[in-house]
Amino acid sequence: MKLLSYIFSLFAVTNILLANQLNYKLDDFRNYYGSWSGVPTESLQFCKNMGYKYVLYMNGMEHYRESDGLYFVFETPEYFTYDRHLDTTKTYPKSKIVEWEKLCAIKDASKPFPHNLASGWFWDWWESDITGEAQPYKSFSVQLNFQKKEIIDRTVAMIIKKAEGIMKRNPKFKYGGCSWDVPDLTGDFYGTNPKWKRPRQVGLKYWTGEDSVSLREGETVDYKTYSEGRIRYLMALRKASRKLNPDVKFIIDPWFIYRDYIKHFEENGFVAPEYADARGDLVMTESFAEDFITDSRNFKNGMLDTSRVSTSCDLSAYDYKREIRNIGLAASAGAWSNWFGNPCPTAKSIRDIPARMKLTRTLATWENLNNTPLSKRKWNKEGLDYLSPTAGMNEGAVWAIHPENKNLYFCFTSRDGVVKIPEGFEIENLNVLDSLFGVYRWPKVKNLFIIENNEIRLKKDSEYIIGEGFTAIRKK
Repeated sequence: MKLLSYIFSLFAVTNILLANQLNYKLDDFRNYYGSWSGVPTESLQFCKNMGYKYVLYMNGMEHYRESDGLYFVFETPEYFTYDRHLDTTKTYPKSKIVEWEKLCAIKDASKPFPHNLASGWFWDWWESDITGEAQPYKSFSVQLNFQKKEIIDRTVAMIIKKAEGIMKRNPKFKYGGCSWDVPDLTGDFYGTNPKWKRPRQVGLKYWTGEDSVSLREGETVDYKTYSEGRIRYLMALRKASRKLNPDVKFIIDPWFIYRDYIKHFEENGFVAPEYADARGDLVMTESFAEDFITDSRNFKNGMLDTSRVSTSCDLSAYDYKREIRNIGLAASAGAWSNWFGNPCPTAKSIRDIPARMKLTRTLATWENLNNTPLSKRKWNKEGLDYLSPTAGMNEGAVWAIHPENKNLYFCFTSRDGVVKIPEGFEIENLNVLDSLFGVYRWPKVKNLFIIENNEIRLKKDSEYIIGEGFTAIRKK
């Protein structure tokens, strides 16, 4: 209790200092839509409708006019510089085997291919989680050997070339930076064990006994540990990227911010300013826990503050109370709320996601982009109630002012929900929102609501619209 009291007293001081100093712009890099599900046109149109300015890149996005004015962000960009998909049941030509053994991390140089290559993500794991059926775990991602400078140089050059090609095809679509899922410095390696139910994330130490690749006789590396190699790779990529965008940003998405990110920098001695280029500018968390704000270790060494952390968990998709807790806490602390990866584990598109989630997941970000003073953001954890002059969220409804068009977006989640109309906001019209949150103008929906005393409520027999998204157009 003393620790939590101390943490929140720090936030109180921070809130006082920042309450009247927020000055975020719409093109802030934290205004980021990081879903890789769906098709490019849907992601781009959703970004346009919601006011997102940074978007996770999908192949071909630059060919659509909806990309104009946006910044593209590569996801784990090293992965498109080589073929990383290895199926142990297939037979590969000698040239392919030589290529993999030259580029990729070796876990045991004494073993023949493919048992010598360190395994990354097991593709079968995803299928196992979806179907609930046991899998043989035969297909995995091979990982680059960043302990060699020549591989770092090759990788960076290919990433920059790809970014240049995209901007050449559409100069209005700018290179914004890169993002990484599970960004452990020790590498995104996964091992298997008969005692484990499924593969677990491990470092090279699991196989070699140290944070390093296994070396063949006479072979040398440029960096003693794999962690240092990744640091050098990130620093080299940032330096090269600045030639395309001096303000390029890195976005990362660990499970727990301290355990899977900060701790690695501390234990390997990479906290000093000289390694700043290797750090994430925005650090999101996949976990549904509240420790992205409440764990003081996230902020102790000065690498982060609350304005550079975000909740991105997709595991609370159908646990609305948990979603309120995470987003309300983030908004009250001046943190952010983002999409990353799959909006929901098996969703094919953002179209499949409930309107409620489309609003909750952007609420903390919209609060910052509206520069709503932190001192006016009220968070009641016990009552699951967040309220400010520009947004609100509880078990009955969620609503917020769109930071770009200044209209009011809302969704009822219960029959007795109440949407607070912001002070000075006069409603000209009400519209339904489609599955990409564009305005669907034909239906006449104003007669579904009671609008009085600066509140919007559902009329009797209007329960069927619970869960739908609506927008109140501000009178000019």
